Order: sequence, then C-alpha cells, then structure tokens
Amino acid sequence: MFSSSSLPVLLLCMMTAASADKEALGEAQRTCPVVTCALPGRDGRDGLKGEKGEPGQGLRGLQGPPGKVGPPGNTGAPGAPGLKGHKGDRGDSSVAETRLASLEREIRSLKSELGHIKNLQTFSLGKKTGKKLYVSNGEKMSFSKVKALCAELQATVATPKSAEENKAIQDVAKEEAFLGITDKVTEGQFMYVTGGSLVYSNWRKNEPNNHGSGEDCVILLQDGFWNDISCESSFLAVCELPA
Repeated sequence: MFSSSSLPVLLLCMMTAASADKEALGEAQRTCPVVTCALPGRDGRDGLKGEKGEPGQGLRGLQGPPGKVGPPGNTGAPGAPGLKGHKGDRGDSSVAETRLASLEREIRSLKSELGHIKNLQTFSLGKKTGKKLYVSNGEKMSFSKVKALCAELQATVATPKSAEENKAIQDVAKEEAFLGITDKVTEGQFMYVTGGSLVYSNWRKNEPNNHGSGEDCVILLQDGFWNDISCESSFLAVCELPA
C-alpha cells in the first residue's frame, strides 16, 4: 500500500511518461510513411522478364568428362537403290574355253579309268606268269563278246605263247575257254588276233580239223590241249593283261 504522501509523486511520474510517449508517437508519424510502418503484406506478382544481359568477362571453365554412351537407336529404313552401273568390258573367253576343254578331257580320262577299274573288279584276281596276267569273270559267251569284254579292260583275249603261259590260262579257266587265235583271214592258217603267226601250239591229236567247215576259233580244253571250234559257240572268257 502506498502512503498518502507518495501518491502525488506517482501521479506526476505517470503523466510525464504519457506525455513523452505521445510526443514520440507524433514524431514517428511525421517521419515514416503509413505503408512502411504498417504490417508487411503478401508478395506481389513477378514482373516482366528483363533483357538478356551481356556475357560476363570471366574465364570459361574446363569441359567436363563425356557422359556414358546411350543405347543404340532403332534400325533405319533401307535406303533407295543406287543407280545402275555401266556395262563392263567383254572378258577374254579364250583362256576360259581352253581350261574348260582341258577339264573335259581330264573328266573323260577319269571316267574311262573308273570304268576300267569297275570292270576289273568283276574279275577274279587271276594268275600272273612272266609279264602277263590272266583274269576271268567266270562268264561264258561267244568269241566276239569275249573280244569286246577284254577290250573294255584294255586287254586282249588270252593268247599262250609258251607252255608256261598255256598252263597259267588252264589254271585260271579250269574249263574250256576261248583263246585269242583264229583262221578267219586264211582257212587253215591260224594267227593271233593281235596279229602274227603262232610261235607256240598245243593241238589235240587230229586237230585242227575244221569240222563242218565252220571252226575258225580255238578253245583251250580242260586237259590243256587245243581244239578248233565255231566262233558262235559259248565258252569261258579269259583276258590277258600286261603285268
């Protein structure tokens, strides 16, 4: 509780303070705009974009490292075909034709050799004596067919010119077989089908006799002797090859 003696002093202080505040407020109103001294409002809208300024004068920074390679793009559509080129010069066909002809000759030669080998495979191994090899396929046929067959083998009909060769043919044949001997050119004068007179013979007794006036060929009998016979008869084919 304040005493009565201090009350007048308190009142005086309050009045002095109020007077001072009033003067300060008046001074502030005279020096500050209303808007500035009021509470701040909300932000306004952005202004118009200004013009681009001049480039700065600073140094350009270092270029950064390259980035990763991106994924490959889709395959593009094929381009339009190019223009047709000019026709080339005619080549020299003479060389090609020469080579072709050479190849054709080689093919024919190989085919002939192959046929020869195939024909040989149809024959037995035969028997060699001296410089001759005698072979047979075991077939019987006329003399003309025997000659043709042996010719396919590049051989001739077996023609013994010694007792040793006669025995070798006999061992291969084991039955009656044609020999490469005839008297078709001159009756009674037997010669080799390859040409030349006989240098060896082994006729059976009373042979040759040209029985029936048609025995122009010769066969080797199983006992090794010879007999004249018709060329149209069928006997074993035995061919002679150089060994």
